[in-house]
Amino acid sequence: MPPKSPAKSAKGKKGKLSKAEKERLKKEELELKAKEEEDARLKAEQEEKERLEREKLEREERLRIEAAESQRHATEVSELFSILEGNEIALANIHDERRAKAKWERYMLCDGTPDPTIAAEVNTYINLSYEATDTNAIESVIADSKQTLALTSELEFLLDDTPEKELSESQAARYRETINELQNLLSSKIDAATVLLLKAASSLADTESGNLQLVKGSPDFTVMLWGNLTKNPRFKSFEFEEEKFIFELPKQLALSDIAIRVVRTQYDHYSHLCRTFHAKKKKKPVTVMETVAQEMEDKEDKPEEADKTEEEQGQINSEEKQEGDVEKAEDEDGGNVETDEQKPPTPSKTPQQTQPVQADAEEVEDEDEVEEEYDQEDEDTVDLRAYQVLGGVIHLDLLSLPPQPKQVKSWVMTQVSGNELKRVAYPAGDNRLGQTLSGTMTMGQTLDPKALASAAAATEALGAPPVGISFRLRDDVLYSEEPQMAYWCPDRKQWRLDGFIDIKFNEETRILSFKTINFGPLACLQDKHINMPFQSWELRPVAENHARFTVMAAIIEAEIEIKGSLCCFRQTPDSETKPELSDLKEKWMTPKQLIQAMKTAGVNLFPENDSKKYVSIVEKNTVIEDAIYQQMALAASHFAFAWSKWNSDAGAEKVILQGTQKLLDEAPHDKKDEWSLLMVSKQRTMKLRITEYDEEFSEDYADGAQFHADLYHMVCELSTEEGMERMRSTDFRFVDAVHQLLSATRLLTYS
Repeated sequence: MPPKSPAKSAKGKKGKLSKAEKERLKKEELELKAKEEEDARLKAEQEEKERLEREKLEREERLRIEAAESQRHATEVSELFSILEGNEIALANIHDERRAKAKWERYMLCDGTPDPTIAAEVNTYINLSYEATDTNAIESVIADSKQTLALTSELEFLLDDTPEKELSESQAARYRETINELQNLLSSKIDAATVLLLKAASSLADTESGNLQLVKGSPDFTVMLWGNLTKNPRFKSFEFEEEKFIFELPKQLALSDIAIRVVRTQYDHYSHLCRTFHAKKKKKPVTVMETVAQEMEDKEDKPEEADKTEEEQGQINSEEKQEGDVEKAEDEDGGNVETDEQKPPTPSKTPQQTQPVQADAEEVEDEDEVEEEYDQEDEDTVDLRAYQVLGGVIHLDLLSLPPQPKQVKSWVMTQVSGNELKRVAYPAGDNRLGQTLSGTMTMGQTLDPKALASAAAATEALGAPPVGISFRLRDDVLYSEEPQMAYWCPDRKQWRLDGFIDIKFNEETRILSFKTINFGPLACLQDKHINMPFQSWELRPVAENHARFTVMAAIIEAEIEIKGSLCCFRQTPDSETKPELSDLKEKWMTPKQLIQAMKTAGVNLFPENDSKKYVSIVEKNTVIEDAIYQQMALAASHFAFAWSKWNSDAGAEKVILQGTQKLLDEAPHDKKDEWSLLMVSKQRTMKLRITEYDEEFSEDYADGAQFHADLYHMVCELSTEEGMERMRSTDFRFVDAVHQLLSATRLLTYS
């Protein structure tokens, strides 16, 4: 039990305290309180002393670590630069040899095919093809189209594969022009073949229906042709059974001399003509130096003769500054700047005038470049920065059926109609066709009131009786949402969304149906960024020069296996099977080929430079991000990397990811102590004290950890000698393949 206080004990004996006793007790209490305060003060002083000592030790340790980091920083930077430079040189040599070999093989090719890079040869091929009317039969057009499309693909590959220093802008422009000419040639030859088929429609007519019904195709495109020879007023719809394509005509078209042609292509020869197909170009803002220089030129009087020396020196400084600005602008804008010869001469300045102008210019040059603005489009215009055409293009054409040969006794009479394909405008500008056929349609007929009301509503919505279309989507394309329909407007050179009603999509049968008055090229659209942002990702080694890259996207889980310089697409074992991707799987190809194949199949995991406008992300510093991808690729043979939930909390200037050494082909376990949490910034890379499973974020570094100049040397610290040996033995082509995929997905920003 605690001892009784003096006051209570005294009160217990006498019952009443004297004045002296009260004074004594009060004094004792004050002394006790003073003692307690002194003890507390001493304790606080001791704790403060210990805290200061602890902070001193931590500060000394930090200084020691930073001093050690400073000593090895330059060495690590130099070592990493040497490794990357060596890989880059080796890779450049390989690609130079490959391009030189391909160029020589193309030169030595003696199979009669023209070289599309030689203007004379390809122009001769195009002109002879136009003149060769004897090859306009549909079978010949299909056979010749393979060579035309091959030449187009060859030029597209050269534009993408040739380094900028080896391909001038004039050459690139000529290649693109040749591509357009080859595409126009193919379209023209298909039109010419269609004319021949329509002229012979009666001889090719189906015995049951009496109408022209024909399907011809190749792996690249399919031509479906229907000719209205019988003009049966009871006609409702027709199906090209082989292609699962159905169309339904309004009565006014069912009674006219028309034909329906459907050309379904695997390729898209329209989107690249649209100005939103490529990212908006950036233009360099006008610098303060140029503005002030122009003002001074307008106001400046003739200089005195005595000041010539200083003025000449000022002019030299200004010209040097101008040359630097021009070179910088050429680097950023691809050389699309005015040269010194095109610019007005800069006036002479004294050094006192030149200095502040240069300072202002430097401040402006540090600002971001300004994007070139386009005219505001209406809401029905498709932004190809946000959407992509999937599954090729459907060319739906309403054609005029030419007069057919007539048997008159022993004579066959054919009206001359020309060799041009005649498209019928719908709805017609003066609507005379609609008025005439509408009167014919209603004579002596009773229409269902519901059908009449539905037709009236559709006509009111679109301005004319619509055409019903129904078709099955391609089996080798994944649509992650109901596709949108668009038509190509040739006048505006853009895809548009207006003119469609009653759009329906059956996910089980993959049948898309709609009504429209739009004839011409039609396409299905899908959101480019539907799989972004990603939920998580992982890059783990399988063996030397062998790794698996897994991305858990918003809708699909994709696994890409990388082996040597090639890679192939797979889905994770526990992900939902997508039969549309069966043709994509297990095919080894280069990273560029795989990226394009995945996009074509509807698996777009590859953001573009302006994708940040369409996806909610925490953007990272591109210099840091690109450097990390390079260094992750260097270590991909033995070191696993993974997504961290803390990365989005680190801001733009820091990247946080998980890492651990893995020498066996097994998935990293979920043990808390197996993964290291690494933070990378411009200045240093370090291992953090926290783990992925902590509740609060902290940038405190792990006990005993060292700071490194980059991620590569941080990995070296966390690796065993066996792991280091595997990393040193990794082939540079494997490193390049991993780097291409990491850079294409930009997973550090889009996860």
